[in-house]
Amino acid sequence: MADKNSERIKYETELLKLMAIFILAIGGGAIGLLLGDRTNFRLLLGLSGLAASLVFAIGVWKQHRTIRKLMSRIKETRP
Repeated sequence: MADKNSERIKYETELLKLMAIFILAIGGGAIGLLLGDRTNFRLLLGLSGLAASLVFAIGVWKQHRTIRKLMSRIKETRP
């Protein structure tokens, strides 16, 4: 059972890293759009990017909580 949880922690950690990279990439692009010329289209895309980054940030927070729960399960099963 501990091996199953260990493998799941590895998977969840890789997913966490990927989501963090998405936050940096999308957020950086959104900030770049907002710092340029002020057109409605750029403003719409920039705000959409910031909203997507916020969604990914919430996902990272939930992912972190999931990993912590899995780690506590492993600690409980080990003698």
